Amino acid sequence: MTATCLAFGHVELVSEPETWNYSVTASPGAVPADVARALKAAEKLGLEPILDEDPELLPDGSARMWLHPTDPEIDPFETETLCASSN
Repeated sequence: MTATCLAFGHVELVSEPETWNYSVTASPGAVPADVARALKAAEKLGLEPILDEDPELLPDGSARMWLHPTDPEIDPFETETLCASSN
């Protein structure tokens, strides 16, 4: 089950609880300000980019940046977030 937590233009903050993954995905046409807004929202959820990895380029032209918890002792999936489930 994947959930889009928040969307900013062509940029989404995405949660994948079954694989314990959070990411920011920027679709073609995304502007830097929207990426910054998504990263700021992720920060408020206790997440930050994994800086030692390059963004993943997806077949549709999108770029995915993986996130991880700022505090390794906190499980972001155990806390209430802005994410809403979708199928």
